[in-house]
Amino acid sequence: MTINKLEREHNKAVLLAVLNYLLKYHSVDMVFDGYSPSKEWFLNEIRQTELDIINYRSKTIKRRLNIHLMQLRNKYDLKVNTYIRESTDYDVDIYAEYKTQALSIILKGHIENNDIYVIERYIKAYGADQQEQERITILNGLLAEYETRFKREVNPDSIIYSEVVNDSTNEIISPNGNSRLNVQFNGKGSEALTYVNISLKGGTGAICGFKGERLPIKAYWESEYHVIIECNREYNVLFKYSQVSSYGEIIIIKYQFV
Repeated sequence: MTINKLEREHNKAVLLAVLNYLLKYHSVDMVFDGYSPSKEWFLNEIRQTELDIINYRSKTIKRRLNIHLMQLRNKYDLKVNTYIRESTDYDVDIYAEYKTQALSIILKGHIENNDIYVIERYIKAYGADQQEQERITILNGLLAEYETRFKREVNPDSIIYSEVVNDSTNEIISPNGNSRLNVQFNGKGSEALTYVNISLKGGTGAICGFKGERLPIKAYWESEYHVIIECNREYNVLFKYSQVSSYGEIIIIKYQFV
């Protein structure tokens, strides 16, 4: 499909605004000893976009824009629309699709199973928007009707429950419940790796890695913001960080040799 001039100009301006927004506000999602993989990626994406603009790669620009808009939608970042409008003069609502889908449910007047996820996305995106409160109230009413109908239609005696095994023994939750550690293994023999992952607000990443198969490394929380890694001094260290941060929350990592 041919991309006309107006769409090309729109896509270029909005993509650069989105990338600069990500660089400014989301390059601190996971920072390891001052190094931000996200920052490097966003800077590279800006450089590549500038090259694409010079070389008139309109389809590539559109594809890259869609990828980054999807990333922001998944974060439910509600400030990006204002940033795009102030940076480009384009009035963009990256969640407009959610609004359209929610409106179709309201017009339908009832909820079907798959509609639950649509409503959840819409409320996450527009829950604080005063102009959307009337629609949200209607949707909450439809949800209540759906839940009542579902309870009436389902016979608990007819449900077959399967056994669920939840092995969380390798996951260590921080004292405040916001962060997690786990030791993971990859590969076998000479190619085997043992590493410790941390999960914070901004994502998940490895804080240390060693060459070796299923090494008996121990990771635990000394406090809400301090992690202890117990390992053998003789291990072949691939990398190890002493600090990781996510959106301003700093975790200090200490290594104890046993």
